[in-house]
Amino acid sequence: MGYKSGELLNTGLEIYTVGRQRGCGGSGEVYEVKDADGSPFAVKILDTTKANRTRLKRFQNEIHFCSTTEHRNVVRVVAHGVTGKGATFYVMPLYSGTLRDLMSKGLPPEAVLPYFGQLLNGLEAAHMKRVWHRDIKPENILHDQREDFLLVADFGIAHFEEEELFTAVETRNDDRLANFVYSAPEQKVRGKQVGDKADIYALGLILNEMFTGEVPLGAHYKKIASCVADFVFVDDIVERMITQEPTLRPSIVDIKQQLIARRQQFISLQKLDELSKQVVREDSITDPLIADPIRAENFDYENGFLVVTLSRAPNPLWEQTFHTQETRSFLHMGPGTVTFLGTRAEVPVKKDIVVQQRDYFEGWLRNTNGLYEGAVKQRIAEDKRMREQQLEQQLARERERRDILKLLNPS
Repeated sequence: MGYKSGELLNTGLEIYTVGRQRGCGGSGEVYEVKDADGSPFAVKILDTTKANRTRLKRFQNEIHFCSTTEHRNVVRVVAHGVTGKGATFYVMPLYSGTLRDLMSKGLPPEAVLPYFGQLLNGLEAAHMKRVWHRDIKPENILHDQREDFLLVADFGIAHFEEEELFTAVETRNDDRLANFVYSAPEQKVRGKQVGDKADIYALGLILNEMFTGEVPLGAHYKKIASCVADFVFVDDIVERMITQEPTLRPSIVDIKQQLIARRQQFISLQKLDELSKQVVREDSITDPLIADPIRAENFDYENGFLVVTLSRAPNPLWEQTFHTQETRSFLHMGPGTVTFLGTRAEVPVKKDIVVQQRDYFEGWLRNTNGLYEGAVKQRIAEDKRMREQQLEQQLARERERRDILKLLNPS
């Protein structure tokens, strides 16, 4: 394909100047580019000679996923377009390193699980949106050296069709086989379904390699315990992740829970925020009543009641917070006298003091919004502590059972 330094790529909104080539894969090429302000980026260009319908669709899916997903550990597509030669391309931030670079320099044992937690987060953000990577390897994991965090990249562009993969393994082509070191067993069998558990398998291989420097191949691979005794518990996690049968491999949540139970505080569970459709930490506040607090939009008067139209309907916790707040009442008509029905609130009033009662109600409303946010934060924190305690107790029971089984069945 080949693009020369100085060539221009136009997205319609920005023009990028091509610099040196950074890489060349099975489906395309990667170049350094600069925008009109001289800021550096990277561009991936799909090889038109290999852009069959399947590859083009995957590339388009990758652009859509990476441009609509806002997650610290997933590479972000900032622009895309078509070159003058008719090749589809996308633009992303420029990162100077990969996980392979970090591993080549040697990772201190205490740094492995924090990095691994970032990989779990990035892949989980994809899995929660029903996206399976299926080509996880250290070269496809970028490293932001400035802020020291990892990002999962190459969602789709590096994928080989099943027939190509089968042929590559069958013919023992060493150059191409190098791409499949981290492939799961089901990826090497014609016609096998390949899903999210293939990513788990690759992560297990990488986790072991990050500690030992070696990819587990075969039954007698180098164990983590032989290198760093303090992390012996990770061997059990790796063993489950790289089991041959996909259905027996743990999910990302299972892996995280195992690490949380061992007090790896940097591991966090995640959830899909229904408001933003983004994957966030499980303890993130995504409550719509906090993101958009309840407001009084209209006031009316009916038969001795101030009728308030609210911006949104409160939930039971918000109503309870409103009714029990410690605040001043007005002529013995406090928050507890207000009734709610959907977005309608009814406040008993006397017609000669209705304006003052309106002002009091708006004050109760503001106070409730603040108290409600505090109550939600407290509930989230309590749920997290309880979950961690339950995981630790479960782990203790598993250890106890294992110790007793050793006494009952000595080898």
